[in-house]
Formats: sequence, structure tokens, C-alpha cells
Amino acid sequence: MTVLLLPDIGRNMNGSKTNCVLLTGFIILAVFCSSGYMLKCYSCPPVALPCKTNITCPSDTDSCLWIKIGEKTLTACYKYSNCDMNRIKEEYKFDNFNFKCCQKDLCNRSQTTMISTAVLSIATVMTMIWILCF
Repeated sequence: MTVLLLPDIGRNMNGSKTNCVLLTGFIILAVFCSSGYMLKCYSCPPVALPCKTNITCPSDTDSCLWIKIGEKTLTACYKYSNCDMNRIKEEYKFDNFNFKCCQKDLCNRSQTTMISTAVLSIATVMTMIWILCF
């Protein structure tokens, strides 16, 4: 019978610092790692209102598409290899537009929503670290 002895992190002099580093690493992994499931994207026809409908993308698509046409925004699942100005122009028949393709869940939402979500996420993680480590 083999006995595995693990060091008691809480008893060494740098225990609280080590715990803090381990906790921070765990939080970062939990927040930023994907779990291998299908991509989810917002999916709405060109509308002026923020899109709130999201779907699980079909297996033949591997990115989320965001197109801004004047005051309207189109969101959809899309194939990343087709994500260039000429292909999108040909497929959607838009003349003057901005677009982006991204490959993370729900990454094709409006720019202002993405900024506020990122700020909120960073503030939450920093607060947790501050409370647990200091």
C-alpha cells in the first residue's frame, strides 16, 4: 500500500500567499477555459434593438458573426473561413457595413454590452481576490 503525503500548504510561512495564488489560478481557469461544447452565438436579423436571442450553432459553423449596417445590427453563427468583407458582402447583399467574426460563446453582442460585461467580470474577480487574500 502506497501512502501519498501532501504538503500542508496552510502551515508554511507563505501559506496564505500560496493559497491566494492557487485561488487566483483556479478562478482564471474557471472563467476563461471552454468545456468543449458547441459554440453559442446571438442570432437576430438586422434590428436596431440589442439582440437577446442566442442559439447553439450547427456543427458546420465555428464562429459568431456581428454585422453593423447603419443603426441596425445582424448577428448569426458563421463559418470562420468565410469571414471576409467580399464574401459577407456577396452573401448578405450589404454595401456599407462593419463586421467581426469571433470564436467564443456569445461574443457577437453589441460593443457597449461587451465593454460593460468585461468591466463587471474584472471587478468581480478583483473583489474576490481582495477579500480572500488580504
